[in-house]
Amino acid sequence: MGAGLHVLGAATSAGAHGPGQEEAPATFRRHGLLQRLADCGLEVVDHGDIVNLRMQPDPEHPRLASADRVVAAAQAVAAHVEEVLAAHPEDRMLVLGGDCTVQLGVVAGAKAALDDAVGLAYVDLDCDLTSPVDGNGFADWMGVTHLLDAPDADRRLADLNGQAPLLTPDLLRLVAADLATPYERDRLASLGITRFTSIEVEADPSGTVRALTPWADGLALLSVHVDVDVLDQTQFPIAEEQRDTPGLSLDALGELTTGLMAHPSSRILTLCEVNPSRPQNPAAAFDRLIGLLTQALGSH
Repeated sequence: MGAGLHVLGAATSAGAHGPGQEEAPATFRRHGLLQRLADCGLEVVDHGDIVNLRMQPDPEHPRLASADRVVAAAQAVAAHVEEVLAAHPEDRMLVLGGDCTVQLGVVAGAKAALDDAVGLAYVDLDCDLTSPVDGNGFADWMGVTHLLDAPDADRRLADLNGQAPLLTPDLLRLVAADLATPYERDRLASLGITRFTSIEVEADPSGTVRALTPWADGLALLSVHVDVDVLDQTQFPIAEEQRDTPGLSLDALGELTTGLMAHPSSRILTLCEVNPSRPQNPAAAFDRLIGLLTQALGSH
């Protein structure tokens, strides 16, 4: 019997500026993800898509669009993560997003199940520290703000299931996070958040993992969030958001993710921001992303 891996589809683009990401979980399955994971010796349990929400314009709420739908999606994810962790305390999870706001549900569910130190390694080119006061109006860019219950956070998201704050700054690490608005830079400084740049990670992914290890050693559970817009999109165009900043190579991201998931406290890997309509050759692109996931989850 292989190690248990629970796959949860968080098929939502409710927090995004456009549709597409809600198609990612089904597309991963269609391109053979589950069989590839099983071929690695994992006992794969597919929970299907636990939420299905497509982005809808919300011009009546320009500061924070579709907040109630974002909360509903996060609550669905939280309920399933809590249930899986309670029933299978030794198993791991792969959460397939969806937009980045699904991480609110992942952390909330883990926190409810463990009532202990849940940490998050947030691998993303953006810091996601904008707010309804200073941002573009989409919750997708505000995930970290609401995880931390930072100033200007919206109560509906920050106090998800009555657990604010979902994280404190000492339980968060921003990895490969280069892009920050002036507002976000002020937030980073005031909250004292530890951040690694993409240049650091690309130069030495294993060194980044080693630098994070003492922090991870103190956690009851480490959740790893990967936003695919961290990739160099001139080489690998698959993310919802298009970036001019180079970002990481797929090899560096694979080495980083594999190293993080090798830590004994690593239990959940969340992959977000995949838009299946972006790549010119979807089969080849998904084959390579599935290779990254199988390496990260199947080699331990």
